[in-house]
Amino acid sequence: MKSERWLAPHYYLDFSCKADKCRNSCCNNWLIPISLEEYNKLITMDCSDELNRRIQTAFVVPEIVDKNCYRYISFNWLGQCPIQDKGLCYLHREKGERYLPKICRLYPRSLKRINGVNVACCSSSCERVIEMLYDSSSLSIEEIDIDTEAEIVYEVDEKSVERIKDFQTIIQDNTTTLSESIADICRIINHDEFEKDYNSDADPLGVSIEIINRFHNSNPTMDEIIENINSRYRNNPNLYKKDIELFETENREWMSFFERIINNSMIYECFPFVDKEIDQTRVYKGLCACYGMMRLVSAISCMDNYDKDKLVDAMSALFHLIDHTNFYYVISCLIDNSAIMLKI
Repeated sequence: MKSERWLAPHYYLDFSCKADKCRNSCCNNWLIPISLEEYNKLITMDCSDELNRRIQTAFVVPEIVDKNCYRYISFNWLGQCPIQDKGLCYLHREKGERYLPKICRLYPRSLKRINGVNVACCSSSCERVIEMLYDSSSLSIEEIDIDTEAEIVYEVDEKSVERIKDFQTIIQDNTTTLSESIADICRIINHDEFEKDYNSDADPLGVSIEIINRFHNSNPTMDEIIENINSRYRNNPNLYKKDIELFETENREWMSFFERIINNSMIYECFPFVDKEIDQTRVYKGLCACYGMMRLVSAISCMDNYDKDKLVDAMSALFHLIDHTNFYYVISCLIDNSAIMLKI
């Protein structure tokens, strides 16, 4: 395969899966869609009896079947992929990477071509990606050579491309606070609506708790986080203040850490969504909600004492929701004053 030039975050080439050392494996509790072509390849391949047994019990039929989502690789009663064996992929071990379904082969990587420019990134939903962003001092974009092809190709107007670049510059501006940078982006998208939203007299903590509760059942880790937020903060906002102060004390560079995660997600999502039919005047609401929910899950991860692993797990669980659902569209439908969450 011919090597191509790619724009990618600095960590991209250093990323490697933690496999059986991952605390929250992407192989658990995720319904993985596979195409008709992939399904036929798996059920007809020559393999051991044990691998064949696992594959024959691995699939469920989606509610809507098409050639791109012909089956789901489901999970067993333990919440694990049936093809997984002690934290490792039985299929990968026996047959190699080329037999893996595309999502399993690529995740958490995203490989997109936008107006002829190759852009590679990894999702902030991955535990290892969050760890690498935590340990970095900045999120820089570099030109690298990769022997691969784009999985998704977009041809969009130049104005949309320039807006993506402008927002990248704004979010990385360290002369302002992160919430102020997000506010600047929101004002560019829809100044009047944002100002009305931002100057609402609603309670930022109350709005943030209300919103995060709309996402029960997004993933098991988030469900536990949401239960803890409800029991601890709903009737006692002083506990939130205590926990968030502990988080900020233990993480003096928390704002830079947040910026790296949000920026990484914006790259992954091609924010403000050249690939989605979302009203551009409303996408800022999801960005504000993203910031507010990050503050909430960071605080609750310090509920008893600060622990880096708990923080990483909370952030990756949150971005499992943000990067892999219609989060921004749903937020715009759920709430009008999400900008108030920048004040949490």
